[in-house]
Amino acid sequence: MKKILLLALLTASVFALAQCAGGYVAPNGSLFQNTSMNKDVSTKTDVGAKSGKACATGYVGAVSMGDASVKAAAAAGGVTTINSVDYTTENILGSVVAKTCTVVNGN
Repeated sequence: MKKILLLALLTASVFALAQCAGGYVAPNGSLFQNTSMNKDVSTKTDVGAKSGKACATGYVGAVSMGDASVKAAAAAGGVTTINSVDYTTENILGSVVAKTCTVVNGN
């Protein structure tokens, strides 16, 4: 019984520590995550009429591919003047499948 309690405590501690992050990052969900963030843009800023999105996806924490750059997102939406940049993050079971997208808004 003590071993089960110790294992449960250790597992809970690992999940709790996995949620710790520094800097400008979204909260990390160990089982599932679907978050959107914006950086350094006032709510009064006109985001513009056009929007473009570019993503990178990783699998099992071992392989990742894609171009999630601001340049790729702007090209995808035909945005020539960028007014704001948003980020979206989705993951399932930590890093089994993880996807990060950059979304630019502008004209």
